[in-house]
Amino acid sequence: MEDLHDESSPLLLVLQKELRRNLVDSEIDAIPDSVSPSEVIVSTFKIYGSIFLVCFAMFLVLRAKFPLVYTYNSRVLKHITPLSRNRHGSLQWIPRVFTYTDDEIFQHCGMAAIVYLRFLRLGFKLSLVGIFNSFFLIPSNLYGCNPATPVVVTDDATTNIINTNTTTTKDICASLTDRVEKIALSHVSPGEENIWATTVAAYIIFGSAMYFIFQEFEWFTEYRHKFCTQPRPDNYTVYVSHIPEEYRSDGKLLHYFRSIFTKDAVLEASVAMDISNLEKKVQERAKVMEKLEHAVNIRNVKGFEPKHGNPLGETLESIPTFAAELNTLNDEIKVQIEEIENKKMIQDQDVPSDLVEQSEQVSLVDDENTTANDNQSQEPSVSSIEEEVKHHGKLSTLTKNITSFRNLTLDTMKGAAGTVGGTILNSANMALNLITGSQDGTVRDAGFVTFSSLLVKNQCVQTIHHSTPFTFYTMNAPRPRDVVWGNVGKSHKEQQLSYLLAQGATIATCLFWTIPVSFLSSLSEVEKLQELIPGLEKALVKNPWLASLLAQLSPLMLVLLTSLLPVILTVYCKKEGHIGSDTLHASLLTKLAMFMIVQIFFVQALSGSLFSSLAEIAEKPTLAVTLLATSLPAQVKAFIQYVQVQNFLGCGLELLRIPRVVMALIRERIGPNLTEKERSTPYMGILPITEPAEMEYPMLFAEMILYFMINLVYSCIAPIMSYILLVCFGLLSVVFRHQLIYTYSTENDDGGKLWSSAIMLLITCMIVSELTLIGIVFLKLAFIPGVLLVPLIVCTFLFASYLKQQHFKVTEFVPSTVCAVMDRKNRNMDLDFLKGEYKQSALTEKIAYPDNFTKEDSVVYAKKASDVDEDIEHAVVVDEN
Repeated sequence: MEDLHDESSPLLLVLQKELRRNLVDSEIDAIPDSVSPSEVIVSTFKIYGSIFLVCFAMFLVLRAKFPLVYTYNSRVLKHITPLSRNRHGSLQWIPRVFTYTDDEIFQHCGMAAIVYLRFLRLGFKLSLVGIFNSFFLIPSNLYGCNPATPVVVTDDATTNIINTNTTTTKDICASLTDRVEKIALSHVSPGEENIWATTVAAYIIFGSAMYFIFQEFEWFTEYRHKFCTQPRPDNYTVYVSHIPEEYRSDGKLLHYFRSIFTKDAVLEASVAMDISNLEKKVQERAKVMEKLEHAVNIRNVKGFEPKHGNPLGETLESIPTFAAELNTLNDEIKVQIEEIENKKMIQDQDVPSDLVEQSEQVSLVDDENTTANDNQSQEPSVSSIEEEVKHHGKLSTLTKNITSFRNLTLDTMKGAAGTVGGTILNSANMALNLITGSQDGTVRDAGFVTFSSLLVKNQCVQTIHHSTPFTFYTMNAPRPRDVVWGNVGKSHKEQQLSYLLAQGATIATCLFWTIPVSFLSSLSEVEKLQELIPGLEKALVKNPWLASLLAQLSPLMLVLLTSLLPVILTVYCKKEGHIGSDTLHASLLTKLAMFMIVQIFFVQALSGSLFSSLAEIAEKPTLAVTLLATSLPAQVKAFIQYVQVQNFLGCGLELLRIPRVVMALIRERIGPNLTEKERSTPYMGILPITEPAEMEYPMLFAEMILYFMINLVYSCIAPIMSYILLVCFGLLSVVFRHQLIYTYSTENDDGGKLWSSAIMLLITCMIVSELTLIGIVFLKLAFIPGVLLVPLIVCTFLFASYLKQQHFKVTEFVPSTVCAVMDRKNRNMDLDFLKGEYKQSALTEKIAYPDNFTKEDSVVYAKKASDVDEDIEHAVVVDEN
């Protein structure tokens, strides 16, 4: 018998190792015997915690010496706020930034800033709940191992789990000796009553999450309504897409909405036009202006006339050459803009004058001086208005030609007041355009309508304006600076196709991304590194500390790989046809968050056994749940590593602003720096240090959603994670409260539009976490605790369904009572800040010159350039003779 035992002992060891790998440790992160999870976690904390402390100490020194870089909002006059005016001492600012109320941060840092900070606060509170759960989870897990309890190992030929169909008397928990493993659910024997603690903890953490989310809805609704009633152009403007052809002009669109509402309530309308040629000319003019301005600065600062070479190898005087180019471009742009304006006038000629009179009488808002009967007798129906517009819109070709000739004649007469050369050039260009035609000026089927009343604007955006789906569709407009004009007016089919292609590209990238993530995740296995690197085994024997150091390679590479995601996914989002950067950022947040949850959370947990089990998963999809449930409990070490690296390294770099400072130094070296304006102007897209940076909210929210996912799962199966994430959310709160108050600009404040997407992602994380917990509990042979988790998922689904009924809609629109109060309050408000804000930028300036170069200078230098050309021509003629 002893001989038999000796012969079979190698087989028993192999089976034991396989059992531990599948039920306790996943293949992705099998921990070598020489490096325990506790040692890896402690070494990670020491390395990256030390890096953060060094960065923080450097930041405190640099903050005092370079206030313009590290406390920008306390030095630049237009950015100084009551919160940033006092920079406080080296450490005094830490408690000070937590004394500011939500209302103060909302007023001086923006809605987006307070939304992000409150999400950090939500994560901090959930971590505290997880720590509360740890008070009973840790002892329950620690004393939940019963080696005498039989463990039934199922037989399934399609899985990687041991196929012995036997019963063993030695539980796997007895082999777990590390402290991190012993306080986790992995240390509880299957079927033990201690597993009930996990079910109780799940109800506490997820119930608290639903309660906190409901509280956040109340807060966000109040502040969102405050933001949406501020005097901003986007709060008074709607975007109208897929406009029917009979309304595709500024005048027609304006009169339609005035006929539906009141004349005074609708301020202006602007239908977008295809002006690609003009936009190219304007961009070319901007480049010439930049060159001319720099050449003038060289003359004024350095005292000599700058020269440059052309492609023919000739040396030219820069100022006269660029001045002549600028004059030519100004003339061409002026002609094109006037031609587009003429086309708009022709289109607006179709609007009947009697429709204007009717629009003054029709209103959905009761007029105090008009009775209901009067309204009924005077109000025309929308269908009659449409028919009348169509009838009057059918002008004959002869009428249009006469109108065009009249406008052309008037423009030519106006041009005669200028120089003779300019008049001839303008007339020639206009004649050429009339003969050959121009691509510019084609009307798109979308535009913007600006109102003078918040109440009417909110009524308009919630009204159905056409019986055909997606036609005459209105939505809240983005800010003027955020409009993506290339997507304005895209057809519905083109938008849907672009959206599908972008989604397909995202899915394909996600599948491809699995390969590098899986490879980088496997680098944390010292055993696999020994296979890849010859001679590493001998080095580890001589230097055991090297194993802990190599274990840091995987999380660091994952953090670096994740930083590439925003650049790639932003390209896909731009192809989806978003009208403004606010909706684009919301789409980017969803993609980033789901991408990180799939790649960092699931692939990190499954990658080792995922590829070897793809065929089995295809035949039996439920195996994926089994793999996830068996892998996640063993991945606490890997996720603690990732969170520590991401948090300590990210916060250190954020405080020091290393990427920002490096790019500013590059800008200073390669860009023009002769004047204060040049030094403060971006060059090749690189911002100088004197320009404030803007927060990258989508990436920050996506990282936070990943932290929520990790916390929700591991707070119930590995309570130590709640302590790690408490430090994480606390540190992020300190760092970003300082940055939002003292460093970042509020120019990209979108009013917290990412909040709704973040809340839906958080609820999705809750559901996925609950499903995962059920799988883990069932694999622990705890049938009743697992079944009792099902009502928790049902409650979460019902909670999400309840919120979708009205809560999200209430945050999107302002109540009529609030709008009416604000309209009465702003009755005498000057509305100039609304006018012309949604006009395409290329149409705004017919003539443009640099700040240091006037129109009179251009005439002088143009004449000088003309004299030089005449001298050259004369010299050529003399040589020929």
